[in-house]
Amino acid sequence: MTDQPPNSEVPPDFSPDLPPDIPAGSAAVDVGDLVVVRQGTTILDKVSCRLERGRYTAILGPNGCGKTTFARCLLGQMFATRGSVTVLGETLGETEIKKLRRRIGIVNPTTDTGGYHTMGAVVDADLSTTEAVITGFFATVGLYDAYSDEQMGRARELLTMVGLGHRMDLRFGLLSTGEQRRALIARALVHVPELLILDEPTAGLDLAGREQVLATVEQVLSQPDPPAVLMITHHVEELSPKTHRVMLMREGRFISVGTPDQIITPEKLSEAFGCRVFVERVHGRYWLQVLPEAWVDLAKPV
Repeated sequence: MTDQPPNSEVPPDFSPDLPPDIPAGSAAVDVGDLVVVRQGTTILDKVSCRLERGRYTAILGPNGCGKTTFARCLLGQMFATRGSVTVLGETLGETEIKKLRRRIGIVNPTTDTGGYHTMGAVVDADLSTTEAVITGFFATVGLYDAYSDEQMGRARELLTMVGLGHRMDLRFGLLSTGEQRRALIARALVHVPELLILDEPTAGLDLAGREQVLATVEQVLSQPDPPAVLMITHHVEELSPKTHRVMLMREGRFISVGTPDQIITPEKLSEAFGCRVFVERVHGRYWLQVLPEAWVDLAKPV
């Protein structure tokens, strides 16, 4: 996997275009020269990209490179210092953000959002699993509004789809971490989102729990008219075989963008993660290994 296609690197002024068969203006996400500066620190530096509707796109990069900040910008939870962000045809700063968020599903397992409440990150643990999913209709942590039989039916349908049909009436707080994560995916899907953002959805899960969540995502992708899916992760093995585009991020910039075969290479991943790695593709999925000789460099004092 060492052969590289021409022009696969991203120059400083990179602004990827949609393929010619995708009509202009039909992107799920269109970001131009996005800059985010907080307290004198540049978190995102001239980030530009387009995400296609109905496609699976992955942002891959190390911790602290700006992946979650990028997701918060798409949700209008963090505002740009400069640049433009258009989501589902709506330009942030010129649209009603609450209405836009109801067209977006978000799964973020982090319970401490640092002051930015992320819909999909937390839910009242005392609710039943079904009620927890129903909160997705109202974009609330608790269930404060009366819900309809139709909404109840939709929640139960989705819980069955994600393999939690036997947990519908159990208190949400009694679910395992992996089960909670799958329930949050169901919650994110209740209003049939046009964009589904998965921000490290398998964080903290064991092997079986991780694979159950990934299998659930694969089910979503296999549905008729799937949403645009943005997977944010630092694990290449979490990427779906249906991945259309990978955007490799480091230090607040996309350093390389392309198809999985173009981007998921030892050279590019070693550059992004600052660690010598080996990668192979087996049964449509990528697997990364750190060779023992790399430990010598990693163990050196900084």
